[in-house]
Amino acid sequence: QAETTTQAGPVYTFGLGAAFAPDYEGSQDYTAVPLWNLRAGNLYHPDTFVQVLGPTLRSNLLPDDHWRLGVSGRYQPDYDNVDNDRVQDIKDTDVTGLLGLTAGYDFLAERDQTVALELDAQYDVLHGNGGVLTPRLRWQAPLGERTVVGAAVSTTWGSEDYMGNRFSINAGGAARSGLDEYDADSGFKNALVTGTASYRFAGAWSLTGIVGYSRLFSEAADSPIVDDEGDENQFLGGLIVNYSF
Repeated sequence: QAETTTQAGPVYTFGLGAAFAPDYEGSQDYTAVPLWNLRAGNLYHPDTFVQVLGPTLRSNLLPDDHWRLGVSGRYQPDYDNVDNDRVQDIKDTDVTGLLGLTAGYDFLAERDQTVALELDAQYDVLHGNGGVLTPRLRWQAPLGERTVVGAAVSTTWGSEDYMGNRFSINAGGAARSGLDEYDADSGFKNALVTGTASYRFAGAWSLTGIVGYSRLFSEAADSPIVDDEGDENQFLGGLIVNYSF
């Protein structure tokens, strides 16, 4: 989330909080997880930044009022430590480290307002288990001097190798877990809606709230780890306290 400060030079933000999130993508079990926000903004142009928000990496390295181009990524753990014993017993899901590019266009040339179309193209650099494409529509605007709100709508298409690693169950995994064998194909994994609100309550201190809802689609939703053991409806909520300087 962009800053609305007019400070000259880079603006650094450090934030720490917690989120309530599914135990794995498709789980019906929820758990509290730490949530952090590390951001360097206004690097050499008001719209350039690098941000690590929880398990996601976002950036814009293009010094332009409208066009966006940066590195992006996401970390997704395996299922070895999830609460569901049957899903944990699958054992064949690799950790996923997605890394790639984000390109986009912001229709507004205002620093504190955004209406942008973006596309993430990312590949699993840890184990080579395919990749994803994520088109996204993102909006952000100030509400008064202290509050900034935003929302985004996106969908993610996963390649056969990516979907197979996250949602397939081979013969060995089926024997260990008692779940049916399943072979996930490429396709659209989910649709995601998120909302954020940040309130600057004292000088350099601010509070950010994050909510999200994801609906898993056919190839993901039909996997036994979702259809039998989980839920295609996924929710997220979190709070972060930030300090900027």
